[in-house]
Amino acid sequence: MSYSRPRFVEQTEFDDRWTRFSTKYKLYLYREGGYDASDEAFRIPILFVPGNAGSHKQVRSIASASATAFMELASNNPGAFDRGQIGYDYFTVGLNEELTALHGYSILEQADFINDAIRYILSLYPGTRAKHQLSSKGTTFALPTSVVVVGHSMGGVVARTAFTLPNHIVGSIQAIFTLSTPHNNPTASLEYYVDKVYSSVNSFWRHGFHNGTLDDVSLVSIAGGNLDSMINSDYTYIGELAPGRNSLSILSTGVDDVWLSLDHQSILWCAQMAKKFSKMLVRIMDARRPSQLLPLDQRMSIMRRQLSSDWENGANGVAEAPAVKQSSSDDYSYVYVHRDGIARMVPEDLHRLIAQDQASKARRSGSALHLLPVNGASGDSVVQLTYDPRLFAKAHSSGLAADYPVVLLGCNGIKAEPNGTDAEVRVACQGIPAPLPTKLPMRRVDDDPEQPLFALHYVEMPVNSIRQFEYVGVQMPAEPGVAGFLHATIAKGVGNLESSPSYLRLLRPVDIRTPPASKSRMGSSARTRIRLDVPESPFFVFRGTLTMRRSTTSSRVMTATPRFEPIIRQSDGRRFESRFWYDQSTVDFAIHGRGAYVPSDVISNAEDSELKSAGQWDGLVVDVWADPDYYTGFELALQINWYSSLNRTIKRYDMALLAMSFVWACLVMLHQLRTWNAGVSLEAKPNSRGRGVATPAFPSCLTSIERLIRNGTLAVLLGAAVLTPILQEVIAHLMQNVWSPARLAAWNNLFMGDRGSGWVLGLVPALLVIVSLGFVALEAIVLTAICSVASWAVAEVSGRFESTRKHWSRHDVLEAVSEDGRLKPRFVKIPVRPLIATVAFVVFVCTFVPYQFAFLVIYMAQLFTAIRTMSHAYLAAPQSATTLTPQRVLVSEVLRDRARYQLGLLLFWTSSLPYCAPELLVWVRNLSVLWFEDAPSDHNLANMAGYFALRLLASYHIVPRLTFNATERLAPSRTAWWLRIMTYAFFALAVAYAWMYSIRRPYILYSLANAISAWLALVQFAAFPLRLVSSVQRRVLSPAVTPVASPMAAEFPGFARSSTPLATLSASRSDERLDRKLR
Repeated sequence: MSYSRPRFVEQTEFDDRWTRFSTKYKLYLYREGGYDASDEAFRIPILFVPGNAGSHKQVRSIASASATAFMELASNNPGAFDRGQIGYDYFTVGLNEELTALHGYSILEQADFINDAIRYILSLYPGTRAKHQLSSKGTTFALPTSVVVVGHSMGGVVARTAFTLPNHIVGSIQAIFTLSTPHNNPTASLEYYVDKVYSSVNSFWRHGFHNGTLDDVSLVSIAGGNLDSMINSDYTYIGELAPGRNSLSILSTGVDDVWLSLDHQSILWCAQMAKKFSKMLVRIMDARRPSQLLPLDQRMSIMRRQLSSDWENGANGVAEAPAVKQSSSDDYSYVYVHRDGIARMVPEDLHRLIAQDQASKARRSGSALHLLPVNGASGDSVVQLTYDPRLFAKAHSSGLAADYPVVLLGCNGIKAEPNGTDAEVRVACQGIPAPLPTKLPMRRVDDDPEQPLFALHYVEMPVNSIRQFEYVGVQMPAEPGVAGFLHATIAKGVGNLESSPSYLRLLRPVDIRTPPASKSRMGSSARTRIRLDVPESPFFVFRGTLTMRRSTTSSRVMTATPRFEPIIRQSDGRRFESRFWYDQSTVDFAIHGRGAYVPSDVISNAEDSELKSAGQWDGLVVDVWADPDYYTGFELALQINWYSSLNRTIKRYDMALLAMSFVWACLVMLHQLRTWNAGVSLEAKPNSRGRGVATPAFPSCLTSIERLIRNGTLAVLLGAAVLTPILQEVIAHLMQNVWSPARLAAWNNLFMGDRGSGWVLGLVPALLVIVSLGFVALEAIVLTAICSVASWAVAEVSGRFESTRKHWSRHDVLEAVSEDGRLKPRFVKIPVRPLIATVAFVVFVCTFVPYQFAFLVIYMAQLFTAIRTMSHAYLAAPQSATTLTPQRVLVSEVLRDRARYQLGLLLFWTSSLPYCAPELLVWVRNLSVLWFEDAPSDHNLANMAGYFALRLLASYHIVPRLTFNATERLAPSRTAWWLRIMTYAFFALAVAYAWMYSIRRPYILYSLANAISAWLALVQFAAFPLRLVSSVQRRVLSPAVTPVASPMAAEFPGFARSSTPLATLSASRSDERLDRKLR
């Protein structure tokens, strides 16, 4: 937790003269209490851009930590001002807490505002910097021409989008730092403009480094890792957007002195992260330059050294040769040769050795020298130093080893006394450059969060680089600290273990053991490496159980307790992620990295050799550090953690659930229409007491879902889910030398994306098929329950009125159809009132409200219609034997069929609701600040025409049967056949398109559902003229038709013997009012 004393100064001069968004967004200057006395900006400008639903106040932790870091730098380095290190002025923008992650047009508006804000910020310094002379030597500071930008979450995308807009000032942004920003793909592609902005911005950046537009721009991406549940940290990897010279991607778990996974918000206020980030910022400033920063190569080197702990690839750099260029044994208070090649040092031993040296008082140096023989070491030997830096801290000092770093020297013997002791060995030494130490995290004292987090330091250097020397010397202070240890050795080599466990083997624990003690090199090496040759899959989590083996040999120096507990590190060749565990026997290994989808023009930076090496996957690497004097080896048992793997899969493919749910919703609606057209009964018949209705032909949603499971549709989808990525990978492999890179990338981006592990990825969509089926079934249950309960309540309330009881007790509510003699409900004219409401509705959508709001109104209207129809069906159902009449049963049957159809449409439209939420939320928030400018497509009537048309028609009639029947023909047979085939083809194409394309771009599902609704509305509307044509044709061909027996005669024998002809059922005025109520 970090603390601050914030004060925000609103820039009131930044009004409509500077930006057209002055009434919507605000610009503030952050001032730290007790540090900033002036409200004028005169230091180096830095702009903070909050993310999705973020606030300008989120800058306070980083700004406060930067002020503290600068004050420490200035107090320890008086010449910092003369070097251009004058501190930062933090500006921050208030962006109305907009949902930029869900609304692409807001990204463009905010980026436009950011460019205007930068132009205003740069205009402040000509009048303020001259007032504040910070350098005592009169150093001239250049006027700033650029601003450092720090973006959190979507703020990083906004900052990169600013480069693509016309009002961007070239060179006004030289460095961008992003925290938990999804760079590669949007977190939720619920809207078209989000995907469009990402595509155009990423294309600009990839080609910008290639054509020289962004040569001097540095881009750093820091992500939180596993704890960030709001974004997928895979998307923060920028290795495919910028070359390694200009970019750095890192997870917080690999940042020195942090080593923590951070959630989406805590990455801003975590004390360790804020301090580390601020220390890095103050080291790259240089107010003497117009850019206010060090040159690109210098600042990237500093940022890598400050943030990355990748010691293997030299990210920490190589230390310069020590200040002691030449020295001899006479310059040290004590010289000791460790003949066994192992130096074990603790404060007690060092004090004892110094006390034994009688000549130490005469020596002028305050240092001791420990020598390790190099001669006899094999070619793969390495020099290893593992030490606690507290050993190098003065007893009276509160600091750690920063003032007393370990110095390595290369030494050669001058003269050896024949009978001399080790202390009498005379050597001449010179400083040798060595890798900077890597920090290995340890626990705090007593796990107290208020205590500092100590870290072991580890240095590893190949012996071949110092073959010209007889000894390697370790220089230490003669007065060591009161705690800590040092273990220096020339190891015969690092223990490397290779393992290639398959996923099938990992279904059960796989044991990886170090060699037995007699053959083990663990006694001389503090580090052992295991390389797991597994595919680059971010979905699987491997649970590892570490069991250490203790030394039992008497020849080895033993300790009662280990100097440090085992430390485990996970990494890989991409130099993106490192994770550490200290003193934990059970850990979970998992990776982050590139997202599932690659850009089609990634080849723009393909010639960059550093980008190539950084992007290569060479397996999962596990390093284990252990005290070699206490342990001789270990055993690591690996197994797939299925629960955590499921969690990671759902988090990475949450949008795939929407696509799969849409596929199931289409299949449910298709099954309902096929059953309706075939006239097949799937519902239960009425019981023996006559309660209920006659068997309906239109199935319910839950019945259709059950039938889809039973008829093999689920098995087919599971097979397609497994085979699609496998075939996708096979075809890509066969065509890699035929297709262009852009076409190959487009092919790999289909379905769930192909990363070269298709047979493994096939398990993921199969799992999502099952989960999405359960999701759709849950939606159907919830909608059915809501409509049933609400309709029952409405029916119960309505049934208490006398007029309602009389209405539903009448038997003459139907009229006869002379063509076949079957009872049917009367078709009545659509009243004028809905037409007037329709016109008003269209006018509002065209002028004021977005079409997403119109869809929400349509959806709610459909819900109320379904409830009303179900309540009418409940009232019309025969409640006793006296009311069990053919007319009453037929009314209930018709109403229940219509209710099931309306409920099916409701389930189908439910999959479109998520795509309307972002625009509605942004629209409401804009209204709160009186901002009425909408996206250009928000008032497009075509985006809701299909839903609206089907809603109007489905309120009055059920979809017609598209079939040829001798007793019931609603349309000519040939036309009905074509309409039926086209309807099925429409659904099939929608399912196929959603299956292959909508997982990456789920917003297209809204348009697909709109198109299907428009087609169903067309079919339903065409039934009226086609029925008229059919009736005319029948009258011409068969002028005298003998009425056939009603199909209800079998169910109600008394109805067949009725003396009242069906044709004599009258249609009175009260019956017409009754029909209006039926509607």
